[in-house]
Amino acid sequence: MDDVVIIGGGIIGASTAYFLSKEGRKVRVFERDPTYKKASFPLSLGGFRRQFFQKENILLGKFAKEFIFQLPDLLKTKKNGKPTVSTVPNGYLLLFGPEHAEEQYEALKNHKACDAETKNVKAEELQNFFPWINTDGLETATFTDNKVEGWIDPHMFHAALKNKAIELGASFEKKDIKSIDEINADTIVSAAGCWTKELLKDIPVVPQKHTVFRVKCPKHIPEMPLTGDLPSGVYWRPEGKEYLAGSPNSKFDAPDLEPEWNDF
Repeated sequence: MDDVVIIGGGIIGASTAYFLSKEGRKVRVFERDPTYKKASFPLSLGGFRRQFFQKENILLGKFAKEFIFQLPDLLKTKKNGKPTVSTVPNGYLLLFGPEHAEEQYEALKNHKACDAETKNVKAEELQNFFPWINTDGLETATFTDNKVEGWIDPHMFHAALKNKAIELGASFEKKDIKSIDEINADTIVSAAGCWTKELLKDIPVVPQKHTVFRVKCPKHIPEMPLTGDLPSGVYWRPEGKEYLAGSPNSKFDAPDLEPEWNDF
C-alpha cells in the first residue's frame, strides 16, 4: 500500500507533493498528461495576492508571498541549483462600483485584522495614484504598492516545485486514473482541478472556461499592477510590451478548451 497518492501533477499536485515530502511522507503523483496541455496553471496569469474577503485566504496569500520571495533558496536542488523564477511584484489593483463597494468595505476589516497592508481610496482620489484609470462608474478601489502582490511565471514555479519534490523522494508517473478504486493508499489527494468530475462524480466541481487575450495598446505602462474591474469583470496585467486581458464571460461545464473569440 502506498503512503500518499496525488491525482494530478499540475501546480496544486506539485505543491502538495513538495510540502508532504518535506514532512517525510512517501508520495506518488499520477498525471495523465505530463505535457500539461490541458492544465489550468500554464494558461493562468500567475497572480499572487492577499486581497480576499476571508481571513484564511488573506493569511494564505501572505504565506504565498513569503514563500515566493524565498523560492530560490527553498526550492534549490543538488541537480539544478537555485531555480530561476520570474516574479513581477507590481501589486494588485481592484476596482469597485457602488454594487460591490459595501462588501469590499467589510473585506477591508479582515484586511486590517490580518495586516494585509492594503490601501483603500475613493474613486475621485484614484487618479492621484493611477492617472491612466477611467473612474467613471467606480466608487472605491483597493491596492498594494509595496511589492507584496504581483505575479509569477507559472511554468517556472511549477518546474521548481516538481523538481524539489522529486529530490525529496516524490515520484511523478504518467497514468490516467479513471476511478479512485484503482488506488491503494493510506491517503489519496485529488488535485485534478476542473477535471475532478471525471474522477469523482459526486463532487460538485465543474470546468469554468475563461478566455484570456494577448493585446497590444498604443501606450505601454510597465509598472501597471494586475488590475481587476469588478463592474465589468475584465482583468488585465502587463506581459512584456503587451498585455494579457481576461474576459468576464465564462462558460460552465464547457466540454472543450477552444477560446471564445467573440468575448473579445
